[in-house]
Amino acid sequence: MKGIAVGVILAVVGVILWLTTKEVQTPVVSLHKVGLVLAVVGAAEALFALFGAGKKARK
Repeated sequence: MKGIAVGVILAVVGVILWLTTKEVQTPVVSLHKVGLVLAVVGAAEALFALFGAGKKARK
């Protein structure tokens, strides 16, 4: 359950960054793109944790 929670939190923070920082300019990386990457990674982590929990429940 911890992996699912971490994935969901990462995805939510990523979506918030992605939606709110389009006009923010930083010298190294764009916060808009970092938010998108965090959202994708968070969703992937939540899905993998969910599938892992499903496999444990079947055994």
